[in-house]
Amino acid sequence: MFAVQTRLNCVAVLLQDVDSERYTDTQMVHALNEGLLETRRLRPDMYRDRLSNVPQYTTAAFATYIVYEQMYTPALVNFVTGRIQMQDDEANSDGRAVVFINTFISKLTGLG
Repeated sequence: MFAVQTRLNCVAVLLQDVDSERYTDTQMVHALNEGLLETRRLRPDMYRDRLSNVPQYTTAAFATYIVYEQMYTPALVNFVTGRIQMQDDEANSDGRAVVFINTFISKLTGLG
């Protein structure tokens, strides 16, 4: 388990945005929620105890703990980072985003 804020802080470091000047908390939490849904799609076994409900979070839930396999949390950080990078209009951001997303997929599926 980890707090929402803890993992989003890791994402901010990778995005070089620790002062939240480029990306809002809302953008970060939205990407986190998408990552949880993608985890459910790729690894339904990680949610078998919770039926089909994938928790979704808001910016008000920064201190809330997320139940997520600890060994896969770096993969989730990669997804969130990549998803946010996709929002940039800089040419090099798309390439970085694809690398982060593909790393997420390979870590979750064991194909990398």
